[in-house]
Amino acid sequence: RFKGANRPVEQVSWFDVVDFCNKLSQREGLEPAYTIKGENVTCNWSAKGYRLPSEAEWEYSARSGQRFKYAGSNNVDEVAWYDANSGKQTHPVGQKKPNGFGLYDMSGNVWEWVWDWKGSYSGNNGTDLVGPDSGPGRVDRGGGWNDFARYSRVSFRFGDVPSNRYDGLGFRLSRL
Repeated sequence: RFKGANRPVEQVSWFDVVDFCNKLSQREGLEPAYTIKGENVTCNWSAKGYRLPSEAEWEYSARSGQRFKYAGSNNVDEVAWYDANSGKQTHPVGQKKPNGFGLYDMSGNVWEWVWDWKGSYSGNNGTDLVGPDSGPGRVDRGGGWNDFARYSRVSFRFGDVPSNRYDGLGFRLSRL
């Protein structure tokens, strides 16, 4: 929906993203992470290709070893685009303060799909790297440009049907 250089991709389903990961991996000569058979998708966690982060990986990256409410600060305006400051649109990545790992927009701008199904979550510092085998939806994290600030908290989790697409939902890739 929103055009411009360096804006986050949005309006992509979880299925769109896993397919994109495999195509990008193949284009770069990397082993794809996913086996896709219709709506049945499995992940080869040792593949070197692109993939979605697990929920635990996403949270570890967003927290970056710090104890802030948001990714990089306790002040949401320093790190996130959300309903009160976004002007009703996404913004080019990197205009706000990065977190401790130098990652931008882990809070706000667009929600980010992760691998996991929505279910109970312990957040045990990476000891449970992959979540449940099924659930009511796939997890998205980080909050978005059209949501209240509280949804941009690193601890906030949301779940969506994997076929959903909307202008506040995007992704961030991982690879080994």
